[in-house]
Amino acid sequence: MRRYLKKMHLAAVSCLVLAGCGGGGGGTATAVLNLMVETLTGGTFSADALSVSRFQSITTDWRQAAQDLRNTALYQTQQFSWYVDSNNNAARDPATEPLFNSFSIASSRVDYAHAAGLTGAGQTIAVMDDGFLTSHETIAGRVTAGYTGPVENHGTAVASILAGLSSEMIGVAPGATLVLGTYDSPENRAAATNLARARGAIVQNNSWGFVGEPANSATFSRLFANGSEAPYLAALQNYTRNGVVVFAAGNNPFETTAGIMEALPLFAPELEPGWLTVISGVPSFDDNRILSVQRVSAPCLQAARWCLAADGSWMAASADSVSSYGTAPVIGTSFAAPVVSGAIALLAEAFPTLTAHDLRARLIATADNDFAGFTASGRLEVIPGSGVFHDYSTEWGHGFLDVRAALLPIGTPVARMADGTAQVADQPMIVAGGATGDAVARSLSAVPVLVTDALGGDFTMPGSALAATPSTPPVSTRLWQSMFSPDQRPGVIQAYGGADMAFAAGGLEMAFIAPDSSRALNGDPAMAATIGQRIAAAGGEVFIGLNVTRDDGTLLPGIGGQASTLAALELAFTHQGSNGAFVEMGGSFGMAPGGSGVALSRQSDVRFNAFRLEAGQRDILRTGDKLRFGVSLPIAVTSGRTEIALPVARSASGIDYRQVGIDYSPRDREINLSVTYDAPIGRGTDLFVGAIHAVNHGHIAGQRDTAAILGIRKTF
Repeated sequence: MRRYLKKMHLAAVSCLVLAGCGGGGGGTATAVLNLMVETLTGGTFSADALSVSRFQSITTDWRQAAQDLRNTALYQTQQFSWYVDSNNNAARDPATEPLFNSFSIASSRVDYAHAAGLTGAGQTIAVMDDGFLTSHETIAGRVTAGYTGPVENHGTAVASILAGLSSEMIGVAPGATLVLGTYDSPENRAAATNLARARGAIVQNNSWGFVGEPANSATFSRLFANGSEAPYLAALQNYTRNGVVVFAAGNNPFETTAGIMEALPLFAPELEPGWLTVISGVPSFDDNRILSVQRVSAPCLQAARWCLAADGSWMAASADSVSSYGTAPVIGTSFAAPVVSGAIALLAEAFPTLTAHDLRARLIATADNDFAGFTASGRLEVIPGSGVFHDYSTEWGHGFLDVRAALLPIGTPVARMADGTAQVADQPMIVAGGATGDAVARSLSAVPVLVTDALGGDFTMPGSALAATPSTPPVSTRLWQSMFSPDQRPGVIQAYGGADMAFAAGGLEMAFIAPDSSRALNGDPAMAATIGQRIAAAGGEVFIGLNVTRDDGTLLPGIGGQASTLAALELAFTHQGSNGAFVEMGGSFGMAPGGSGVALSRQSDVRFNAFRLEAGQRDILRTGDKLRFGVSLPIAVTSGRTEIALPVARSASGIDYRQVGIDYSPRDREINLSVTYDAPIGRGTDLFVGAIHAVNHGHIAGQRDTAAILGIRKTF
């Protein structure tokens, strides 16, 4: 039995040739770290917005920050073109030797993680390889456990891709620390894996495998069940209970059977939740997705269920001599695997409450498989019972690594409320009500609400996202109503756009809104009834009425689908002067009783009112015409508040809740100014002209709306 390393060559007789570097030049480690600090503390983002767990989408600022990093000399070092000199003639033959353009730190979207301030800080990565130059400037000071093994190029390069940072290159997780071990004997393999567990490593990287040991039952039995690797298998079983093992696949693009290490969970299924295999491919991509990929390694084959692809083309640390601290290009699955391992460390920093298995599931669930040439051969529920499924193929596994997507919400996040209910983040919990303006959103705007995605990732969103304010009808609708009902009272029913049914006889008036589920805003549809009496008094006519309404969120806030019941007293007075002058005024005064409801602790009584004053003159230009000037204040809440317990953080003991007071009273009230003129122009036909202007439209400061109308009213 012989060990083998994953060579940087694509075939045993191949020679790697660097065709050209993109960007060029030095840059310093200090400059890059400063850029990251500036981004976190005072650059494009605010400090709060830059917590990755707060990202709800790919923002323009985040894109720009990632682009700024990619344009630095340190990141540009990782952008280069290369080919495999398969005939060893020291020249590229275009017909048989394709040119590959690699930019692995960008194609894997690691740059987005760095732009968000993530470096893998606080995480430990275990590396099992052939040897390491621990004094190399890229990893010096990052090795936590004592290492006294051999010095080798391969292991040094792998370690630098995982956690390197120098003036020459930057790795995937430059803030992580390393635990090093060698694979040169069964005892050392078991010891290195046990050390990884003892040191709390979140992931163990393995850029090696066994030569000529295919994935089959005979190989497993000979090596692990009855052979010298049994202690190593036991160490892997213990480690993968809490950590993730990453193995590089083979480099032969024509391979038809996976190696035993890549496919080990086939024979030891308990390993699968903590196992990943990585193949190498060079993608064509833009800032949104992978367009196509050229595979330059073995396919995933039997390891497809736990396999990912990444670009294993890097400018990495070289240990050609102990006094050399330079870098050199490396190519192969050996250098794709640490991209995935480093990504686990980045996610561990971003999602500190998730397990290593949860982080592995995020990488699988978000792998980009929407590129040309991907053909699904199976589907995996990434965490049993999660309801999150992802397609995989025999060739590409789950697809190409996408760290950015793994940092974003998976599925629809939910807020876990204090009463045990789950509030879906893309649906409003509170329908704010038109009588409150933006009061609810303002009360919630400064509150960060904790939401959890389908795979347990915690995110925060502004509390105002829980509230939806019904759009305020344009003032043109009020003009339209006044054209056909000029003697409107400022009652509750008018706030709904008028009655569905109305009756009047002998001074008695009744008006109703019938329930209509098609227009319900919050739970059950609105219902309303007003009954009142007109009586002669004070030299004019007085109307006294009582309204009872079940509100659906049109007027008052509805929380968790609960409707509000409100009652209102409606008063109006009309006086007709002897010279054709007239004045009309009215008001509505109402209340909704307090109580408790979904996720609420205390809710006060809610009081509201509305006013209207109009004055005018009849028979100005012709008999029967009427000119009106009016001012009105639509229904608005004058007092009332509630408190709601909102999830704001997660601690060791669970979710932390904060009692948040929500004031229902709008800060600025809407005022409407109107002028109308109507005149008869024929039998049953009237001309109507009007204009209206609203200040603080919708009870929102600074909002204005204006409308005018010219119409003909016909009575049949």
